[in-house]
Amino acid sequence: MFFTSAVVRRIGAAAVLCAALGAIALPSQAQMQAQMADRIATKAANAFVSKINGESCSQFAATMSQMKGKSGSSSGGMSAKLKANPQARSEFVNIVAGPLLNKMIDCDMMPGGM
Repeated sequence: MFFTSAVVRRIGAAAVLCAALGAIALPSQAQMQAQMADRIATKAANAFVSKINGESCSQFAATMSQMKGKSGSSSGGMSAKLKANPQARSEFVNIVAGPLLNKMIDCDMMPGGM
């Protein structure tokens, strides 16, 4: 049972088409993963800002102390994701930095006694 040249050409064309589609699909999948990471970072940042804005200074100090204790053991979870994705990290920092610094100033918690 030998293949005719037309069948071989069709199989070859199908293989090339599959390879091309695979090459196109991989970058779009990576892009979707990056967008999802950005959305997760944005959601986490907004949740953090809401949390600290609703806290008194003593509650805020306790939250910061708690976070400091966790970071010594490992950099898991959100920190690892932010370290791995510079765009998500930038988005997170842009959302959190201002409210966090303002809360630290309001609660006299600036490092170095500033």
